[in-house]
Amino acid sequence: MSGEVKQRKKGGPPKEVKDAQRGGIAAGQRVKDENPGKVAVPSSGSGCQSLCPDVRTLLCCLCLALCATLTWTVLQQSQNLTILEQRYQSLQSRSSGLEDLETKVGEIFGKFEESTQAATKLKNLQLQQRLEQLQNEVANMKQWTDTISGNRGQLEGNLTNLELVVSQIEQSTAAIAKEVSGKLATVKTDVRRVSGMEDDVALLTNSVSELEKKLEKVEKNTAQSIGDALVHSIERITSLKDTVATNSNRIDLIKQRLIELRGNFTRNSDKLLGLESDRLKVLQAVNFANDLKPKVFTLRKDLTRFQALVDDLTLRIGRLASDLLNREQDINVLSDKMYNLTVIKSEILDLSNKISNL
Repeated sequence: MSGEVKQRKKGGPPKEVKDAQRGGIAAGQRVKDENPGKVAVPSSGSGCQSLCPDVRTLLCCLCLALCATLTWTVLQQSQNLTILEQRYQSLQSRSSGLEDLETKVGEIFGKFEESTQAATKLKNLQLQQRLEQLQNEVANMKQWTDTISGNRGQLEGNLTNLELVVSQIEQSTAAIAKEVSGKLATVKTDVRRVSGMEDDVALLTNSVSELEKKLEKVEKNTAQSIGDALVHSIERITSLKDTVATNSNRIDLIKQRLIELRGNFTRNSDKLLGLESDRLKVLQAVNFANDLKPKVFTLRKDLTRFQALVDDLTLRIGRLASDLLNREQDINVLSDKMYNLTVIKSEILDLSNKISNL
């Protein structure tokens, strides 16, 4: 008997089980038609028939609650992903602002080159006008450095907001996982209690099969939506990394140009040392150019920190994806257990039909 049960568990498809149930019900009806004078023997579970509708309603309510929780989790995750998309779009707009700043810095370097070319012609031109132009350019450089520091503070604020959003998503997923595990434990206990009721098992199996189909559809839809969202987010993060890398390369080029300009500036300062009256003003301009070096170095450090934060975000998103896959595996294991219960119940029905025939 146990060998037949194992063979049916291994190779018995759900269609054959349903055909066996229909054949058993038809055989029972034929026996009743052939022996209309016999009185039906009361079954051992007749005292529990009043409790069967309550158990069915409880199971239906539990299954509906599980479906509602799954849909709720999908909606929350979609909302969180939309928030992340908005944050990434804002970061992309910030990167475009950095490109504009780079173009402006290029213009400033062009002005510096023009100033170096004009320094060769200082012998034939008036020195006071040239020095006034240099002072104006130095004031413009101060304004550009102030704007760059302001943009850096805005980028740091956006990164803190992204970290808060990711922590909230992790907390919500942990709470949902706890709720689902508790509800699954209650469903297991209810299934164990219902295993003793043989008369109501057939009706419950039909309802459970329908609910399993609905759950499979919901799981497939959620898995597809979550996978698509993760793919889009990963692609956007990689694009952000590429933009940050290009920005760092451009900053390196800017530093090289600054070094070249400083060399040219020292040469021009050596030429201007012969002029005793305007020597102090030129030295002040050189000191200001030297003060710009640590600011550029701090900008490069901030960009490296930004890359580290983006890497942390990618790791957290990967962990969330692995947790969701583990939850899907647990649901598949439960569906397999329900299928095994249906097979055992069909065998019990076959045995009861054989006993009634005897």
